[in-house]
Amino acid sequence: MTMKIRVITATAAASVLLFPGTATALAYPVEDAPLLTGNPLYSAGKLPAAGCADKPAKGKSLASVKKHVKALFTCMNDAWLPYLKEANLSSVPPSLEMHGTTLEKDARRACFGAKINPARSEAVNCFGIYISVHIRPDWIKASDDLPILAELSSAYGEYVQHVADIREGYNALHADDDREIQEQLRRYSLQAKCLGGITAKSVWHALGYPAKDARRLLDLTKADADPKGGNRYFGKSANVVYWTKRGYSTSDPRSCKTWHAPSAKVS
Repeated sequence: MTMKIRVITATAAASVLLFPGTATALAYPVEDAPLLTGNPLYSAGKLPAAGCADKPAKGKSLASVKKHVKALFTCMNDAWLPYLKEANLSSVPPSLEMHGTTLEKDARRACFGAKINPARSEAVNCFGIYISVHIRPDWIKASDDLPILAELSSAYGEYVQHVADIREGYNALHADDDREIQEQLRRYSLQAKCLGGITAKSVWHALGYPAKDARRLLDLTKADADPKGGNRYFGKSANVVYWTKRGYSTSDPRSCKTWHAPSAKVS
């Protein structure tokens, strides 16, 4: 899950929304935003594979899942923090906060009050300060931990955006209408997915994931795609998979520059 940072307004121009012939012609590549298009993160090279201890078995209890999440999180820190320090970016690790399966009021919220899904396990990056993990029965009952890896790596990808000041650059963007705001949001969200793919790849071999599971990892990311008729926060499933796969395949943040991508790749 990626935090929805900028509010989408309800003032979209009718000329944009009512004429279907113009929809494919519009494009909003981001220009004149160095924090987004020329960030130092893109010059740091490939993220090396992590050297982590074997992860504990996930198990099917809340305690075992929490232990498993902590091991994955520690391995992600081991991969990213030295890399960020070498790139002269902040290497302060995010804190990890975990909630169990209860549906008490405090366990329904993350990031200082943001609502979360009470039926689906989620990992939420909270402003680059901590990652809030909400464990529901789906993770506990799952036969393996790939859903956990997919969700946690995506949240960690957004943490990387925060420490590289990409969130700051994103929040400073100008937009002329709601369509442009939504496309900018998708560029931000899909970049987090791409960085999440890099994160997953960095821990993949160290933690013993088989090569055959890579395709399923990508399929799991489709859960964040936007339903038809709703706001366009992530875009269609094909693009969520495209950017996650791009990060996983390259291990290089340079490949995650969604800001200049054609609009079709962030639709």
